[in-house]
Amino acid sequence: MRTLIAVLILSFWMHRLPAQNQFLIYSLKGNVSAIENNKEEKVKVGKLLSATSTLKLDAGATVSLICNEVNLFTLSKPGNYQLSKFGDSCNVNRSSLSASYLKFVWAQLTKPSASVGSNRNAYMQTTGAVTRSLNDIWIDPRLDTINYCEGDFPLSWKCYSDAKEFDFMLFNSSNILEPFYTTSVKKLKISIPSFINRLKPGNTYYWIAAVKGGENEDRKVFNYVKKETYEQLLKKIKSQIKGYESPAEEAFRTAFMLEDAHYLAEAYQYYQKAASLDSANVLYRSTLMAFKKDYEIK
Repeated sequence: MRTLIAVLILSFWMHRLPAQNQFLIYSLKGNVSAIENNKEEKVKVGKLLSATSTLKLDAGATVSLICNEVNLFTLSKPGNYQLSKFGDSCNVNRSSLSASYLKFVWAQLTKPSASVGSNRNAYMQTTGAVTRSLNDIWIDPRLDTINYCEGDFPLSWKCYSDAKEFDFMLFNSSNILEPFYTTSVKKLKISIPSFINRLKPGNTYYWIAAVKGGENEDRKVFNYVKKETYEQLLKKIKSQIKGYESPAEEAFRTAFMLEDAHYLAEAYQYYQKAASLDSANVLYRSTLMAFKKDYEIK
């Protein structure tokens, strides 16, 4: 009986102890090793370490770590670092702009999946109302609002009938009945550069797609953003991470955050850049492929 009571008391206090911090290798350059159970081995991006581990940095080495999914810090001086001493570096404001991205990267690198990069939207705020128009046209809710500055990107839709031709219409307001621009297409998409010269930067427009001759009241928002506005956002995004990133890692993070901010054409450019800079990175390649599939980019 005493043994049972002792076990219950121990179990109670174990559950009250704070969870041990975990550290994920996010980025590195040079020679970085981890010492665990008196064994030393070089680390790679994606390596998950416990607080009992020690990191060893050679001269010229730099490593950035994500702690507990939502905070990032960098070590850049040669020496040995006991991760148990970096508990303060694991405290973060979970509402920070970079927290969602870090949680996404943590999930992709620690949970093997056949669909790497395809569940980005689970970590984003890019949501919209699921609707279906009366003329068998369906537009992905992720296209409910588009912010656009530059780049080639399609506006796409799906059709539930056997229609072969579609009307694409642009409006100056959400309640004006007559479009100021209409064109017919035979594909289930239209390239933004094909009509952008009819729009003025800094203005908001609305668009719909319908079976040719039909109607569709489900208007989507298209913000034609001025270049200086976009550049301010880009500067803010690039400043979110204070620690070390390789050019490929910075490009990938920028792409993720631009997609979350509804800048899809610009996000596409950065996803391509990340995959080009680090062509061996499975996460970058898979995410680019998933992005192209999501937005009907061939």
